[in-house]
Amino acid sequence: MIEIGIFGGTFNPIHTRQLMVAQCALEQFKLDKVIFVPNGTPPHKKTDVLDKESRFEMVAAAVRDNPRFEASRIEIDRPGITYSIDTLKELKQSLGDGVRLNFIIGEDNIKSLENYARADEFLSLCRLLVSPRDHGKRGMVKRWRTALPKATLEAIDCPADARSSTLIREWIRSVKSVRYLVAPAVHKILKAKKHYQQELSPDKSEASASSAKRKRRGVRANRPLAA
Repeated sequence: MIEIGIFGGTFNPIHTRQLMVAQCALEQFKLDKVIFVPNGTPPHKKTDVLDKESRFEMVAAAVRDNPRFEASRIEIDRPGITYSIDTLKELKQSLGDGVRLNFIIGEDNIKSLENYARADEFLSLCRLLVSPRDHGKRGMVKRWRTALPKATLEAIDCPADARSSTLIREWIRSVKSVRYLVAPAVHKILKAKKHYQQELSPDKSEASASSAKRKRRGVRANRPLAA
């Protein structure tokens, strides 16, 4: 059985806690690799979300030096609203038989799955690997399994801490260094492109995404043919 980890999220921006969770899951459950899947257009619009191409660029940069990590464009390139359940179905089909998908989530997502109308179908597609909010808290796995009786799930043995994308955005706006909260390659992008120095509304995020897309098309249009 080939074990593939799937780590989905907004990654706004990706930070070292998420990389640590992925590495802990990879080692603990002997995963062959972990695929990071930044979302494209999620079902619920959120404020202060950078455009999808910029978020993907940082995810790709963050995982580049780990041969068992991979950044996927599966949701970035999918038109319309992107749902994790569709991503799991697509990956299951493309990866074929003999592969188990291990969906990596934070403990907070247990409640969301519990209230999700298509939870049974979602849970049939993967094993859940859950990163706890409080490391070593008694009875947590039993509570998760009670909340999601149809899930195959395990706890990731990874220390909890306060790092979060929200914290990083707040620190950037407070002119505090986030150098050790993100991977060096991500820190370089944040500084060069001045991401998150101002809060973004959903409309501004979409406008930024459209502008980035137009720029990429222009670069491709002017790019010489390969020799």
